[in-house]
Amino acid sequence: MIRRPGPGERIRVLYVVGNFVAGGAERHLLELWRRLDPGRFEVQIACFRREGQFLPEVEALGLPLLELGVGRRIYDPSGVRGFVRLLRRARSFRPHVIHGYLFGPNLFAALAGRLAGVPVVVVAKRNVDAFETPRQVAMQRLAHRLATHVTAVSAAVADTVVALGVPRSRITVIENGVDAARFGGAAADRSGLGLNGRPVIGSVGCLAARKDYATLLMALDELKRRGIAFQAMLVGDGPERAALEARSRALGLEPLVRFMGERPDVERLLPAMDVFVLSSREEGIPNALLEAMAAGRPAVVTDVGGNREVLTDGDTGWIVPAASPLPLADALETALTDPDEARRRGERARRVTLERRSIDAMARRHEDYYRDILGAGSAG
Repeated sequence: MIRRPGPGERIRVLYVVGNFVAGGAERHLLELWRRLDPGRFEVQIACFRREGQFLPEVEALGLPLLELGVGRRIYDPSGVRGFVRLLRRARSFRPHVIHGYLFGPNLFAALAGRLAGVPVVVVAKRNVDAFETPRQVAMQRLAHRLATHVTAVSAAVADTVVALGVPRSRITVIENGVDAARFGGAAADRSGLGLNGRPVIGSVGCLAARKDYATLLMALDELKRRGIAFQAMLVGDGPERAALEARSRALGLEPLVRFMGERPDVERLLPAMDVFVLSSREEGIPNALLEAMAAGRPAVVTDVGGNREVLTDGDTGWIVPAASPLPLADALETALTDPDEARRRGERARRVTLERRSIDAMARRHEDYYRDILGAGSAG
């Protein structure tokens, strides 16, 4: 039976996360923690490593924050020690809900939650992942099957949870929200960013294989061949950065493509972009796309994950096939050479985002979700 909160008792939620780098999941959590009603929810956080660009903002919330000390590989001795720390915290805090986010934390949350007798064990699936090794597939299948509930950011992502062997009755779609007010201010000074006055194609995201920036570079090379004037601004960092910079140099794009690294002022950089682009091979519902739409940016994105659940081709942006440089180049060329149409789609995107994707609605949806699953009982 579910150990429900007593009269006047706050719902205790223990979140398990990796770190606080400037990523979509991390931004989502930061905004969620800011908005959960402290009169109804008591929140604690366990993180693998106390690091990342968002760490000062997380610390400023004043929530109890436990560093587990897990290294880069969850299967080594640091992972064992970190898991023991998490299990001890779960037994002392006695949460009603434990909620894991992303690969390693999902596994830790599912195992610790079950061992500690946490009534509701939730893991979050935020992407249409293509796990790289049989062990990764097995570990995620285990985590999702152990969980009593799974949150997914889109219907497309929910389908991948079913493919892991989870009954659909355990899965709830809670779509990402965006704080549109953050993106209504002035744009950053382009000259101060080292931009050359040409129209700006911009992207925000981790420089990782799943984002497929290699295809974007090929599309930019095609635009250069066609004589289309542009400057590209890639905001973010990641394991593929060195290889992408080398590829950019090999294509002769170095004067046209700026790798900006991680930046704390994305809300100022997005309005400085004439066109936003995502060339991903995998997505859930990308926060970066929601933020670009909130900033009124016309967007060109690939037809993966939940992108079609957010953006409408021909109305709020352009959708192109994944891993296809020429269609991507065609859409970018259209957006750059027909600024009136691009502006129309960007303005429509902002209106839709304001109406349907507010960050406050997302937070209230989580609050209702926690109350509902505690009231309805466990699926497992």
